[in-house]
Amino acid sequence: MHKRKKIIGLYIAGILVAIFILMPIYWMFVSSISPKIELLSKPPHWFPKNPTLQNFKKLIWGGTGTSGEIPDFKRALLNSTIVALITTTISLLLSIPAGYVLSRKFQKFKQIYLNIIVTARMFPEIALVLSMYLIVSRLKIINTWWALIFVYTSFILPYSIWIMYGYFLTIPKELDEAAYIDGAGIWKSFLKVDLPLALPGFSTVAIFSFLMCWDEFLYALILTFNMKAKTITVVVSEFTTRHMIDYGLMMAGGLVATIPPMLIALLLQKYIISGLTVGAVKG
Repeated sequence: MHKRKKIIGLYIAGILVAIFILMPIYWMFVSSISPKIELLSKPPHWFPKNPTLQNFKKLIWGGTGTSGEIPDFKRALLNSTIVALITTTISLLLSIPAGYVLSRKFQKFKQIYLNIIVTARMFPEIALVLSMYLIVSRLKIINTWWALIFVYTSFILPYSIWIMYGYFLTIPKELDEAAYIDGAGIWKSFLKVDLPLALPGFSTVAIFSFLMCWDEFLYALILTFNMKAKTITVVVSEFTTRHMIDYGLMMAGGLVATIPPMLIALLLQKYIISGLTVGAVKG
């Protein structure tokens, strides 16, 4: 009886936590399909009486909102996706071998190198805006995807290396030694033994990198001038003007913007689980 009460209590706690987490998403959905008169009514309507898809039509096909001409939302969505995917790929390609070498081979000055990585991320992003702007301007890549990719990679890579270094440390070195005895070299041992076991680690890096790129606002605002490279966070902010805030359109844009990160997390979840299973079997 006591065990059943405990289980029921856990279920109730889980449901309350889920409601707390999902409530903002639900309200964003309600706001995106509610007419303006219902959205601004008091008390608020938790269930729209006259739902409409007008805000989503404006996002997809363009048009005019209460804050003026609607920016090209589809182009911004494409910009954010390309920048996030390329940055994530670069972070993985650099952080995986770097983390492996730091955990296995690179011993001299390793602690100094790790301290430099941590120190590089202690500076707030706002303090580096001017320097980054000047570097990007000198490279003549301002208002392009590559400007954002360059900046985002410089911020994400230290985190990614640190995560992969810590994860490779959890993989027993005896597995590498066994592979060497069987005639495998360092690269074959890395590809056949360590890399499959590190799958949860670089899945975490991939999700982390993608979400950081997707959610970043400050540098995207400063380094992009038009729809050639503007990201979705900047475009959603442009639904707000000095005189009017188009809440419905903003909520619709925010709801659409949450879909790609959710899909990425769901797709990579099975790789994280399978990677943990492989690690448990081979460990």
